[in-house]
Amino acid sequence: MYEKELQRILTASQNNALTFFVGAGVSALSGAPTWKGLIHAISDRLGQARKDEYSSDEYLQIPQMFYYSLGENKEEYYTFVKAQLHSSPMLPNVIHREMLNLNPVSFITTNYDTLLEDAAVQYCQSFKVVSRDEDVPTIFGDRFILKLHGDFKHNNFVLKEEDYLNYSDNFKLIETLVKSIFSTNTAVFIGYSLNDYNIKLILNWTKTLLKDSFREPIFLYVGSSALTDTELIYQQSKGLTVVEWNKLITSTDDYLDRYNAIFAALKNQSKLSLEGKSEDEAFEILYNLLQPLDRLNALRIEDVSKRLYPYIRIRDDGVIGLSQRDDLLLKRFFAINLMPDSQQNNLTKDVLGKYHCILNVFRKARILEVEDGHKYRRFVAGEVPFADKNCILFDYSAMHAFSEKTYKSLDKNYKKAFYLSRLRRYDEAFFHFSEIAKQAFKDSDYLLYYFAESNCISLRKVIKNVNTWYRCYDLDAVEALSPNDSEAENLFRRLPVEFRNIYDNLRDIHSANMLYKYSYEAFTDGQKLQKAIESGSTEFGMTSSGKAICRVNDYLHFLLGNEIIADVFSEYRSAVKNLMSLLVYKYSTQGKKVLHEQPFPFIDGNDVYFDEIDFHCFIEYFDAKEIIALLSKYHIETIEFQNMASIENAVNNLLDYYSYAVKSSKNNIDVIGLQTQIKNCLALLRYVSISQGLVDKICGFILTQEFREILINDKVLFLDRQLVHRKMYSKTTSKIVENTLISYLDKHIAALKKGERFELFSASTGINYCNLVHYISAPEEKYYSRRLSMRISQIINNNLSQMYYQITQHYCGYVSKNQQKKLITWANKLIQMNFSFDLFKMLVQCDTRISKAAKTQLKVYLKQRIDAAKNKNNNGVVVYPTKQPYEELDQVGYWCLLNVLKAKDFQEFLGNSEAFDFYCEYAKFDFNKFDVSWLLNLYPHTLEQIAKNEKVKGCVRVAIANALNDGEIALSDSQRLQSILIKYFC
Repeated sequence: MYEKELQRILTASQNNALTFFVGAGVSALSGAPTWKGLIHAISDRLGQARKDEYSSDEYLQIPQMFYYSLGENKEEYYTFVKAQLHSSPMLPNVIHREMLNLNPVSFITTNYDTLLEDAAVQYCQSFKVVSRDEDVPTIFGDRFILKLHGDFKHNNFVLKEEDYLNYSDNFKLIETLVKSIFSTNTAVFIGYSLNDYNIKLILNWTKTLLKDSFREPIFLYVGSSALTDTELIYQQSKGLTVVEWNKLITSTDDYLDRYNAIFAALKNQSKLSLEGKSEDEAFEILYNLLQPLDRLNALRIEDVSKRLYPYIRIRDDGVIGLSQRDDLLLKRFFAINLMPDSQQNNLTKDVLGKYHCILNVFRKARILEVEDGHKYRRFVAGEVPFADKNCILFDYSAMHAFSEKTYKSLDKNYKKAFYLSRLRRYDEAFFHFSEIAKQAFKDSDYLLYYFAESNCISLRKVIKNVNTWYRCYDLDAVEALSPNDSEAENLFRRLPVEFRNIYDNLRDIHSANMLYKYSYEAFTDGQKLQKAIESGSTEFGMTSSGKAICRVNDYLHFLLGNEIIADVFSEYRSAVKNLMSLLVYKYSTQGKKVLHEQPFPFIDGNDVYFDEIDFHCFIEYFDAKEIIALLSKYHIETIEFQNMASIENAVNNLLDYYSYAVKSSKNNIDVIGLQTQIKNCLALLRYVSISQGLVDKICGFILTQEFREILINDKVLFLDRQLVHRKMYSKTTSKIVENTLISYLDKHIAALKKGERFELFSASTGINYCNLVHYISAPEEKYYSRRLSMRISQIINNNLSQMYYQITQHYCGYVSKNQQKKLITWANKLIQMNFSFDLFKMLVQCDTRISKAAKTQLKVYLKQRIDAAKNKNNNGVVVYPTKQPYEELDQVGYWCLLNVLKAKDFQEFLGNSEAFDFYCEYAKFDFNKFDVSWLLNLYPHTLEQIAKNEKVKGCVRVAIANALNDGEIALSDSQRLQSILIKYFC
């Protein structure tokens, strides 16, 4: 009953267009005196007999006569009226609260009391009181209470006949304000009788003034007599729509119950109620709820679930859970969904269109399955797109091709602007979005305007940040088109109310609130996931890891799918990194045996699987150091991804676009960004098994050009993991590696000949271009490089002794035997001239006979090093990076252990270094001084040699056990020590 009328009130409430016209009946519920009671009191003062009923004219004439009887003494008149109407304190009643709960933009009242003002304060709502013309200009868009008949505070209340006759002169602005309210708002009369003089006066007055602009008000009738059809027609002719209480509840004499019945009906109307609805009506409700969401390209699960609450339950993984109570809302939809195409084609165009609209919304939110009675059914057929494929797979070439074209459609221009931002052409993207926002607003396309303007706000922050470092943008031009801070903060609130009500789920897109919300959700999900991992508990239904994956996917799908720029900000990136890090933690625990009995051994749905979306997150939101640190922390040697074809495609996209970016870049920002992403790829792909073709392509890419962000150590470490650990050698890669090494070597030799330095930047002091020699061929292959031998000859011939370290550490094993002999001769010559421990090391590595003179020089060198170590604190100067004081002595001890040198020749050095003492005389060693870390540096055959001595074997076993029990050793070293203990010393 009254659905149309009640919905008008609710719609006005949602659209900030509701005005309550409050009469004496509402105040009467709080015990306020009535107008009739005042007329009785005045009649008594005039000596007139009271009447049961007064005419409309008498209500005005009696106060006028009383005023004249006082000799027009205003003060006495005001004092008497106040005493009658304001004699005792009153409190607001529940009807005041019910009205406030409907979010009215204004109240108009003919009451003189302050109950409305008091109620607003009691329920913490702000309303400005307007009781005279002077107050009207102070409204400033605030919500207000209009005291149509003045108030006691200003002694301007309207009561007697001349007050009404002179009203237009005394209240000109208020009269205009009322006129505007009746033309724009839905007015609801409450607390009046249908015969109320004020109602008749106001209706006649406003209808006369507004004519065709008059909006029919709604009258809430709580009179005792039911209205006849004739009476209703009469009221409608006066411009009133009447809502009668007695058609909503059974008879009652309590006026408060009558008012409550009307407000209860409003509450029921505001809820999603399916009571008494048919399948077709429920289908219509479902369509009306979801249809606005079809404007978006991608949806979050919560965007749909909140609209369908409480009748539909949608899990975090996008599965609809049905029960008998839920069945009606979706019954017609699922019935159509199960129809064959031939049967669907027989449906009306309207029904089929609405069905496809609903289906599209579910698809965009990736709500694909329904669970009905423990049975799962996928109701969305075919491939479901995720976010923007070009963005997920880093297809910058496709983005560039799209952005180079000209479009008439605003939607396509919006996508073009977004692609420009992904290409890191931030200023171009900003100016495009700014133009789109202006045009969209002109076209009343407020959704597109809101998204475009939100992206302008985000890009302004990005541009300012980038400009701090590179000074490459015209910041003044950007600022001139940017909304100021106040406009940005209130962007959503400045949009039309109808739009805000429909798309309330998008209210925080433009602000940091969305990022803070995502951060909080990621934090809480992360805590649950970490607790589940560490407790080792079995989870049923939606697991913590599943929820974390859905959360990451939900964020990414919504932002990239709708081309919203938010993933560049640290809050969002941190939220994703937090969840991804915990998923890696979970991944690291998979496949490990649990020795205790499991209560539910058949549960296997807790495993984590990574795919191209996760690959995107690693590359986009982590940096290379973070990736390596994360995988190292959990001792992950290999990380597996599903859909490897897509992942390799993503890597290829990055590599393919780079050369174009270098040629066309205006400010190098895009090139630096690409280099960073490629560097992240190199870091992650160390742990991923990829195809030989991609290995070859990456090697060719990184070794044939130089980068600012990708250093030589990044290149070498990638080669090490792919070529050595994963055996991904090929002729193509070998040739590229050798060519690159020779190129660097030629440049180095040329620089030294000119007396110049040659350096390649490296983040690791132990890695540089000379390491490339180890990746020309597989370790098991004996490969001698003729080209390298030729360069060694140049070094020897030009006596470039600066390069002996590279030769000793790297090149010696990759040149011919004849060339090695030349190197040994050269090294002996250099040693005789000026002893170098590195040259001596080269002689050892070349397995040549060490001359007595060289040994003597070694001893002299060692004595000098020992003396320097003992006196190292004398001058208080520390040089970084620091070096172990007896590093060379320990190395000599190790050669003695390997029988490369004779231990008896170096007896004089015993007692300086405990490691040296152990290496030289482990059988006589005092194991109270033993350090288990020494074992970590020994080759297997050396460990076997030591373990042959039973006494030593027992001492080492005890030492390892004690070290492990102390629990102060890093996990990786602890695992290695356990392996050594089991293999050699048990």
